[in-house]
Amino acid sequence: MSATLTVAQQAAIERSKMEAQAASLVTGYAGTALKLGNGRVLLDQATGAPVAFVNDDNPQRHYLLDDSVSWHTSDQYWGSGYAITSLGGAQWNKPHQYEVSGGEEHQIFAIIGTGLALDVTRIGGERLVERYEWRNVTNQTVVITGLGIQTPFNDRYPGASKSLHECVNTHIFAGGDWSWVLAKPMNGQGNCLGLVVREGAINAYSIQSRNQVTYSDIRGHIVLQVTDRAINPDSFGGQPSIVLEPGESYVLSWELGWYADEQSFLNDTDAPAAFSSMSATIGQPVTVTTDRTVEAISAGLIVQKTPTGATLTADHAGTYQLALVDGDARAHTEVLFHKSLRDTVNDRARYILKHQVASEREGALAGAIVATDVRNGLHFIDASWNDWSDGSERIAMPVLLQRSLNLGLLDESLRELAQQAADHWRDFAEAELIDGTGAIRRGSGLPKSEFGGRLYDCPWMVSFYTEHYHATHDEHDIDMALKILDRAAEIGGEHFLSIEFAESSAALARVLDGMGRSEDAGRLRSRVVASADYFLKLGSNLPYHEVSYEQSITAPLVSLLLEAHRITGRVEYLDGALERLQWLLSFSGPQPDSRLYGVSIRHWDGYWFGINRQFGDVFPHYWSTLTAEVLARLPQSHRSKETDALAKAIFEANMANYGEDGSATCAYVFPSNVDGRAMHQADPLANDQDWHLNIWMRMIAEEDFPAA
Repeated sequence: MSATLTVAQQAAIERSKMEAQAASLVTGYAGTALKLGNGRVLLDQATGAPVAFVNDDNPQRHYLLDDSVSWHTSDQYWGSGYAITSLGGAQWNKPHQYEVSGGEEHQIFAIIGTGLALDVTRIGGERLVERYEWRNVTNQTVVITGLGIQTPFNDRYPGASKSLHECVNTHIFAGGDWSWVLAKPMNGQGNCLGLVVREGAINAYSIQSRNQVTYSDIRGHIVLQVTDRAINPDSFGGQPSIVLEPGESYVLSWELGWYADEQSFLNDTDAPAAFSSMSATIGQPVTVTTDRTVEAISAGLIVQKTPTGATLTADHAGTYQLALVDGDARAHTEVLFHKSLRDTVNDRARYILKHQVASEREGALAGAIVATDVRNGLHFIDASWNDWSDGSERIAMPVLLQRSLNLGLLDESLRELAQQAADHWRDFAEAELIDGTGAIRRGSGLPKSEFGGRLYDCPWMVSFYTEHYHATHDEHDIDMALKILDRAAEIGGEHFLSIEFAESSAALARVLDGMGRSEDAGRLRSRVVASADYFLKLGSNLPYHEVSYEQSITAPLVSLLLEAHRITGRVEYLDGALERLQWLLSFSGPQPDSRLYGVSIRHWDGYWFGINRQFGDVFPHYWSTLTAEVLARLPQSHRSKETDALAKAIFEANMANYGEDGSATCAYVFPSNVDGRAMHQADPLANDQDWHLNIWMRMIAEEDFPAA
């Protein structure tokens, strides 16, 4: 006889099963292991390479990729790598010899054709100390221009529940001799695994195994690079050459350990500097507290020495590389100086009106606002590639024009043109993107069968109509917005985590209240609550949303629960939101870099949205502002100086995506290289990045966040 189990009890049973399975795998491991705090490092029997980092308090967490992942093989085991020298290039994988004795491991690799041999030492204990020594074994000078080590952290999305319980978000700071990696459990629970460079330097990182499949669920193999000069000499402020005379060596040493939280890890990194912030408005300073000499790498960065370090300023918007120097020790990072929100919005509006309206087309199609190559002004409109269509994410641009106009942010010279463009865009949308039922298709060139094929677009269209109503007071706008949300509900909207669903529903409901249409407003709010109930019951078993799991699934989930709490006052929604907030914050890292600090990991948009069709980490990506939005919408009882500061940092980081002339990039692909192609550059397509400005403006309009 058995009783019916609650959702929480079922989840506890499943968690126990996973922990038991993980524990049996560890205890049944036939190979050698080294101690690592309250856990161990499992070593491959054939090569001695670490194949798992196991924490006894969290045994189900897979911090490294394993052989169950089809695209991960022994070629990418931890500690494998490659060298490029003046004599040639080669990989190392299987050691010439290795032994494990007394809690230490020693490996020797002959890197044939490079003039180098590699000695690796691993010493277990409370921390795992790894030491890599590359020796010049020739009778001539060897110049190293490429040196990378495989560190295959398990950063992937095999489904929401599996991701949350087994995988890690990996935050990399390749800052020269100030370098580290922090692998955070995706559910925010349990120990983090931290790597801190103690000798030598990591000057860049790259991603491998990424472009062989068009999946958005894998980040790829992470390669930490002493130098990437051979492939991308200018990345990360410039890549060094390492010159070894006969018999000389280069040593890289790091420590790995378990950390209870992010702050305890940061306390252990021996940071040589502290920044007042990583971003600032032009005219405001960034102060650096350090004993080192601060040097500008990028032209235009003004460095003024102070008794405690330096003050940084710049006269023009942009990101600026700098170095922190102490003798042979050299660290590097970047800061951002940006225009005010008002100036940036005006720049973008001016650029959109001049370059991104498709006025060359016939009839209503001329009202579309489209992706544009900023190098030459050419429009990118491709019905066969949804992310270059004239709908979907491009809805950001008419929303930007109308919202900035409504808030009084636009200059007088732009107001009439902006309103005309918004009016024409409404005509285009009703002629080409919305059918008679309120269903939406992604672009005008798609067949009629595509209407209703994508729920993501619905809240964005509702945002436009709500903003347009504020300008025109045309009740037709509100009727259209309501029709779109009603149709979305009919085709499954309450069971789908559309970005901005909670926010656009709340904004429309407020307008309906003001019009005396309380029944319609109540219907919208009841759907928000019903959706919140549905996703609370699912727990971690979230459905697929174009990607198996990601930050822009989790952020709308937290926003949904916060809005349900606002509507009902019921504590279970707030408790659910706070639990899932930990999932969301796991995507954000604390790297002292203006493109990285607080910015969520996202690694596929360069392929789908950019001209270069390039996978790889995109930093900053505009949907990272969804995290800032959640932090800004927390109840006052759960907001703090720290949460507000993090939200501000995320909003400011995304200012890096706009040029001084109002041009923009949809994707800055951050790694030094991806599968051997030089990156660390902005894609030249202005496409969908304006959602960042839209979210920031709405936060100001709703008085959830101060203006910049």
